[in-house]
Amino acid sequence: MGLVGIYGFFVNPLAEEFGVGIATINTGAVFLLVVPAFIAPLVGKLVDRFPIRNIMLIGVFVGMGALVGLSQAPSLGLITACFILYAAGLVMYGPLTNNSLLVKLYQENTGRALAIAAMGVSLATVVIPIWVAWLLESYSWRESLATIAISLYIILSLVIVLGLPKHQTDANSLAGTKSDKSDDKTQLLKSPPFWLIGLAVAITFNVALVMGICYPPHFIDIGFTNTDAALFISGGGAGGIAGKILVASLADKFKSRIRTLAIALLMLQILGLSILMNVSEFYLVLIGVVIAGSGAGGFIPMHPFLNSAYFKADIIGRVNGAQMPFFLPFGLVGAPLAGYTFDVSGHYYVVFFGLIVAILFAIALIILLPPPEKDTGDTIGYPA
Repeated sequence: MGLVGIYGFFVNPLAEEFGVGIATINTGAVFLLVVPAFIAPLVGKLVDRFPIRNIMLIGVFVGMGALVGLSQAPSLGLITACFILYAAGLVMYGPLTNNSLLVKLYQENTGRALAIAAMGVSLATVVIPIWVAWLLESYSWRESLATIAISLYIILSLVIVLGLPKHQTDANSLAGTKSDKSDDKTQLLKSPPFWLIGLAVAITFNVALVMGICYPPHFIDIGFTNTDAALFISGGGAGGIAGKILVASLADKFKSRIRTLAIALLMLQILGLSILMNVSEFYLVLIGVVIAGSGAGGFIPMHPFLNSAYFKADIIGRVNGAQMPFFLPFGLVGAPLAGYTFDVSGHYYVVFFGLIVAILFAIALIILLPPPEKDTGDTIGYPA
């Protein structure tokens, strides 16, 4: 997921090379939400039935191979096709598979496990932007992207092969129960938490996606260099680590109050964005990014953790995957609208205000959640 934060670095080079507006290039980010909306439900089912390690290895091969192809593509049409393929690979090796595995492995300490593992996202957000800024100052965007893809293919493949268990595959055996899949599906669709969590997370993750796209060009637009922009994004990653430490420390202890923690993390994002709307000095911008990053980073493990508070571990892959289509309508609007707003207004301040409004909607949805049961081991969720 650290790659999402560097999308913005490639917006201006692509727009200049192909002679199109920022809104056109930003539209590409829509596929990071559109593609999962269609294939995540299928991948979620596979996660509950087949070796997760194998699914992730295939995803890394597809995703990084697609980025190499994208780096050599001569037209926007081929670039789009490669990016769609990358998004499909990301579904197979990204948060859906990772988080489902962690929920299955660490049912007694789910919040801590998810938060600690998600620190990798923050670490990537600290390191990768600086690496990308250096590459773009030394090489073309095509050479830089190919270098990133090949390097990450090697790193991710080694991590998956050496770090993931080979046979942790069957969620039903992990939970010690056999579930009726048709009955589970019916109860799932009747469960208010399924819809409330799915919609709130869809809004929040789309906000994070738009922030990741807009940050680099916004910082450059207000007078900073690529290196400065990379440092700001890295600062956001450092803030994300702090947010995840907070979740790791509190989530399992206060699982009955998980809604309060989720709302607090969203409020941090609002505070950070509010600061960014009103400052242009280096250290004040850095403070705003760190605060927003602490909220956004801390919220990354909240999606599977919220689900784990309301649904059984043996269907967590299906729950996570079935909620991905909720990302579609917000994904179709967010990134293109942000690019269009910039093309019209010449700045991103209106975009930041829109993101604050969207986060407030997400907070309202979380407030509507019923309190989680102390023991959800025998229930799929709440009846209608």
